Amino acid sequence: MISDTDLQTEIGGLLATLYKKRFAALEKLSLDKLLGKNPYLYRALGISDPSEFVSQLMIAFVSSSDETIFGNDFFEPLAIFAARNGRGEGGEQRAVSVGAGAGQDIAIETATSYLAIAVKSGTNIFNSQSAKGQDSEFVALQARLKKLNKMFRPIVGHGYGRKSARVVSNVEKLAGQAFWQLLSGEVDFYLRISRAMEKFALDHGDGYKKEFEVKRNQLLRDFMITYVQQDGVILWDKVVAFNSAIDKPKRTTKPQ
Repeated sequence: MISDTDLQTEIGGLLATLYKKRFAALEKLSLDKLLGKNPYLYRALGISDPSEFVSQLMIAFVSSSDETIFGNDFFEPLAIFAARNGRGEGGEQRAVSVGAGAGQDIAIETATSYLAIAVKSGTNIFNSQSAKGQDSEFVALQARLKKLNKMFRPIVGHGYGRKSARVVSNVEKLAGQAFWQLLSGEVDFYLRISRAMEKFALDHGDGYKKEFEVKRNQLLRDFMITYVQQDGVILWDKVVAFNSAIDKPKRTTKPQ
């Protein structure tokens, strides 16, 4: 079993990296980037208050950015940590390495099998085309490893959610508890991840909320100057034109 101390140390380091990138992404966020979001969606939702509009855009932008950062800088390295420090299925001896093949993030090799694992965030990460691409990469990898004479197990592992085998495929799809149990050998490892986050999330979260509010106020000020009438009504034609006009309007500039 992976000790609580080791798990908390690993998660603490990963969350420090994650928040460093979150702060950096927030600092670089501009009004021009926000206005690249779908303006028709927010008009259809009946959002008319400028403050609410900017807040909703920021939440959408940050959520999308967070999902990418979390997959690359939290789930993937944590999966490698769990595989290297856990006992795995059946407790058999195994060698764990960072996957060298295309479409492979982790390689777990035992005396009789070779597990090629691609780590993803949530279960909705794939569309049909990208899923076919992943399958093709596994097929190519299997061909290169044929000389090992070991059972080849291609696996797509998702950090959260659940996955049921609805479609017959040579590629295993594991998510949430099932995925973390495969790596660590612990039934409750997926719960231990969440528990180990508590202290670090509180430490980092408060600081991020303050920076988010500062950035929101800055962007709201810029938005009000260019895209809002004096009576507080959003100039939707200007918003949509900035987003979609053939002749792209000049980039918004921050007031001095």
